[in-house]
Amino acid sequence: MARLTITFTVMIAVSALCHVARADQLDDIAARGRLRVGVSETSPPFSARAGADIVGYDVDLAAQVARRLGVAMVKVPVTNAERIPALQQDRVDIVASGMTRAENRKRDIAFSLAYLVSPHKVLVRRDSGIASVKQMAGRKLALVKSASVDAELKAAVPDLAIVSFEDYAACFAALKRRQVDGFLADEVLLLSFAQKDEAAADFSLISDYELPRTAGFALKKGEPRWQAFVDETLLGLEASGEAARIFETWFAPVPRTFRIAPD
Repeated sequence: MARLTITFTVMIAVSALCHVARADQLDDIAARGRLRVGVSETSPPFSARAGADIVGYDVDLAAQVARRLGVAMVKVPVTNAERIPALQQDRVDIVASGMTRAENRKRDIAFSLAYLVSPHKVLVRRDSGIASVKQMAGRKLALVKSASVDAELKAAVPDLAIVSFEDYAACFAALKRRQVDGFLADEVLLLSFAQKDEAAADFSLISDYELPRTAGFALKKGEPRWQAFVDETLLGLEASGEAARIFETWFAPVPRTFRIAPD
């Protein structure tokens, strides 16, 4: 009986060790020699298709994670709806597509440190006379199809008319052509579009509307070593100045007003 008990205990210990080994995603990626990065084809400048390739701010940061680990990066296109299932089903190791680190998502996945800190705001034309969010009542707001209207904005302006577009560039073009009255997105993205336009002075942000937002890599839950590796990589990029350089590549001349730091 004692011998059976010992054997059973050993079997449980071995099984537990095997489970831990299987669950260690960092070792799995290193052994595979490839980092599978879930990317969007329609979210510039975060992650979007450019000819035969998919490029962007988030994609460049993910490439640095692969570089530090010493593996190749494989880009796996995923839609917004596929991002969380792709992680849970082990089809990707990381999602790099400007994903908001929303509290409700943390029930299903983990997030890296924030590599973008930029609140949601609304861009309007200066000559529209719109100075307050409440003046958007009965007006048209441009929004990318993959996004949703902030609950706070819905509450403040219940009769706001939402007009969906394929990407951010189409949203800005619609505002420029006066097809819509406002454009909702990250402040840094809005300023980037406005400041690169030949008529930059024609646009301004509504001053009384702001919703905090941070974005980071989406990761599978229960992988502490992998999450720590990704976070350490981001902190290293910040310390070296590489994170700031990558930001400037995609958002200049908009200034970078945040640093990648521990939560």
